Amino acid sequence: MKPVHSILDDSFRYVPAVATSVAETWRRFGWRPTTEDERKRRRRPTAALVVESVAAVTPIRRVAPTAPVQGSNADRQRSNA
Repeated sequence: MKPVHSILDDSFRYVPAVATSVAETWRRFGWRPTTEDERKRRRRPTAALVVESVAAVTPIRRVAPTAPVQGSNADRQRSNA
């Protein structure tokens, strides 16, 4: 994007960063700060109750293997026992 004024143009006036307002610059281009009500509406909803009671949840349990241990793993397991 080409600048509107060249810095070599006599109409160009340097403004130090300390003297500028970012909010004012954005407002010139149509931005407006959000209100507290708008922020509240955009906020994520609070966590909803999913489970009434922990007792109502059935845990998933894996069945232990019943096959005998074979091969080199059997030797390691016997020495660890």
